[in-house]
Amino acid sequence: MTATVSETTIDASVDVRFTAAGTPLAVRYDGRVWAVAAEPLHWFTRDSWWETQRTVPVGIGNVVDIEHWRVQVRLICP
Repeated sequence: MTATVSETTIDASVDVRFTAAGTPLAVRYDGRVWAVAAEPLHWFTRDSWWETQRTVPVGIGNVVDIEHWRVQVRLICP
C-alpha cells in the first residue's frame, strides 16, 4: 500500500506575518489564519527590466530582485 499526499498549490496574494528573523510564521488567506507547518523554501529571481522597460523613481531601492517564498500551512483559526 502506498500513501499519497494531497497537495494543493495556490498562487494568490496573502497577508504574511514574519518572525523576527524574517521567515514566514503565518498567513491570512480568505479570512482565515494558517500557520506555517514546515520549513519554508526561499529564493530570488531577477526581473527582466530590459524587456518590460519599467521605470521607477530614483532611490526606490532594489527592484530587480524578486523574492519568493513557498510555504506549507495548516489552519489554526477558522
